[in-house]
Order: sequence, then C-alpha cells, then structure tokens
Amino acid sequence: MEGFKKKLIHRLVLVLAGLLVACFAIIISNSYVKEATVPEFLREFIDGFQVGIAACILGALLMFAMKYFIAIRSPESLKKMYISETDERRLFIKQKTGDIGLNIISYGLIVGTAVTGNIDDTAFLALLGASLFVSLVRGTLKLYYRNKY
Repeated sequence: MEGFKKKLIHRLVLVLAGLLVACFAIIISNSYVKEATVPEFLREFIDGFQVGIAACILGALLMFAMKYFIAIRSPESLKKMYISETDERRLFIKQKTGDIGLNIISYGLIVGTAVTGNIDDTAFLALLGASLFVSLVRGTLKLYYRNKY
C-alpha cells in the first residue's frame, strides 16, 4: 500500500503543477489581442468556449487534487481507491476502448481548439467538430463495453 501512496503523492504533485500552468495560461491568454475580422457572435462563442474549458480544467484539477489529498490522509480512502484502480473489469474495459489513446487525442484536440480560437475561426470550428466527434465515439465505446461485460 505504501507504493500506491507514493504513486498518489506523485500524481498530486503533477496535478498541482497542472493547476499552476493552467492559471498561468489563463492570465497569458487574457492579455492576447483578439482579431477584429471575426463576427461578434462567433467571437463571443469562442470567448465563452475558452472560459468554459478553462473552468472545466481548473475544476477537474482541483477535484483530483482533493481526491488524492483525502486518499493520502485516510487509510480507508486509500484502500478504496487502490481496489478501484486495480479492478480487473474496469481495466479490461479501459483496454478494450483504447482509453489512454482516446484521452490523449481528445485532450489534445480540446486544448488545440481553445488555442486556435485566438488565431483562426475556421480552424477553431474544425477542431471543435473533431473534438466533439472523438468525445462521442469515446462515450459510445464506454457505454457499449460497460453493458457488454
């Protein structure tokens, strides 16, 4: 169990570093001058998307940080998390759905979408469509394999 506890401490450090990077990125992106050629309704949509993605990322990172912090402090929570992470059925479903690869692809597309919102509206919309498609495929695969196995 000590090995798993060290793994969680490592994850907590990475999550806290991610929080710092995300806060820094939000501050930097707010100082960026946006182009004036984009129609106002699209500019507002892009701004709203960027704020929403930033809020989701910060919220998820805070949730994971609290979850790991509580698990490190409480032996019952640590044992529960260890059992959950080593559950064979859950690991099998992750393997069948290609969870790691789809996570990397979807997170990359979402970050790319938020970044290109400041650069080009056509690229923003294309990446938004691609990220929605990958998220839909990922969700469908998870539902299918959870019900199948």
